[in-house]
Amino acid sequence: MTNVNCNVKMCGYNENCKCAKKHINVEGLFAKSKIGTFCQSFKNPHNSDILVSEMAKEMSAEPSTVKVMCSANYCVHNENNECVAKEITVGNENASYRSETECDSFKSR
Repeated sequence: MTNVNCNVKMCGYNENCKCAKKHINVEGLFAKSKIGTFCQSFKNPHNSDILVSEMAKEMSAEPSTVKVMCSANYCVHNENNECVAKEITVGNENASYRSETECDSFKSR
C-alpha cells in the first residue's frame, strides 16, 4: 500500500491533496519519465459519465494508503505491476483529463 498525494485539483478522488480512492491504476507502459505516465483512475466529476454518488462507493472513509497498480515498466517502484513506493505524488494540478495527469514520483530504472 502506498500513500498517494494528489495535486490534481479536478479529480473527484482528491481530498485535501490525498487520494481517497481505495485502488488506483497508474499507466505508462513505455514511459521513460513522468511525462509518459498518467493516473488511469482520474475522474473529473464535471466531465464524467460517472455520477458523484457512484464515485463515493470507490472511496475510502478516510484517505490514507492506496493500492496502486502500475504499468510503468521502467519505474524503479514497479514490482510485478504494483507500486511498492511508500509514497507517491500524482501531479499536474490543472489536469482536466486523465491523460494530463502524471506520476511525479516516477524514477527510471
